[in-house]
Formats: sequence, structure tokens, C-alpha cells
Amino acid sequence: MVERNAAVVRRAVEHVWNRGDLDLADRLFDSAYVNHGGLIPDIVHGPEAIKMSVALYRTAFPRLYIAVDSLVADGDMVELRWSAYTPSSDRPLSDRRGSQKATLTGTTRGRLSDGQIVESWTTWDSEGVLRRLGGVAGMGWGSGPDTSPERPDSRLGQPRPDG
Repeated sequence: MVERNAAVVRRAVEHVWNRGDLDLADRLFDSAYVNHGGLIPDIVHGPEAIKMSVALYRTAFPRLYIAVDSLVADGDMVELRWSAYTPSSDRPLSDRRGSQKATLTGTTRGRLSDGQIVESWTTWDSEGVLRRLGGVAGMGWGSGPDTSPERPDSRLGQPRPDG
């Protein structure tokens, strides 16, 4: 089961996010899927939430690529550490206007059931990215990579946001 859960998450990154295979989201994400983090969290549920997010990000960044930096599965939980960048410019999303090379990184913790992703918690410096892209600062989202309430998740040795 652990290997299967890790494979589902890897497939979601490689096929849905990187290749834009939106139809695959219907098989990888539960009909009641909820994203508890990210730029537009908890608005749309189920595979449609992923399809909308992927479409929005790929429209803004057509050559978006998400690299799997590490993938750790433990029971029904999978922790994915990722890096995002655009290969066309060889400059990551977090450094579109600057000259210093950097990478937008984040962590997504997902809970799976019956081979599908049921819910996820994504943490990354969304306010910092919006600031770099010219967005409005001080929107109350916090200044760090994770501003959600947390409780320890002993299985992964990492904090886990309440859901």
C-alpha cells in the first residue's frame, strides 16, 4: 500500500501537473478531495479542484515543471517535497525578475484512501511569490512558508495541519 500511495502522488505530479493530463485527475483524486493549502485553497472540491489549479498555473506559466525532490510514504500519508520552475527560461518561478537563480519550493502532504488522494496540505511562500510577481503584499496570509494551524504527525515526524 505504501508504494502504491507514493506512485499515485508521483503520477499526479508527472502526468497531471507536468504534462497537463487533466482527465487523469478523475482517477487519482477522490470525488470529495479537499486542498487545505495553496494559493486558492478549499474553494472547489474533488478532481475539479486539481483541474482548475493545473489549468490556472499552466496558463500563467505554460512550461511549468514540478520536480519531485523527495517522496516519503507512511501508511495513508505521503509527503512530497517539490521544486517548481520553467524550463523555457531556465529561471524558476520565484526569480522571474531577478538575476539570482532560485527555486520555488514547497511541501505537499497528502492523505490517500483506496488508491486516491483524499486531501492535501500544501505549504510554500505564497506571499513572497506574489510580492515578487507584483501582487499585493500584506493580504494577511503570513510571511512564511506555512501559516496554517498545525498538530504533530508522528508518522512522518513533521507537523500536520488540522483538517
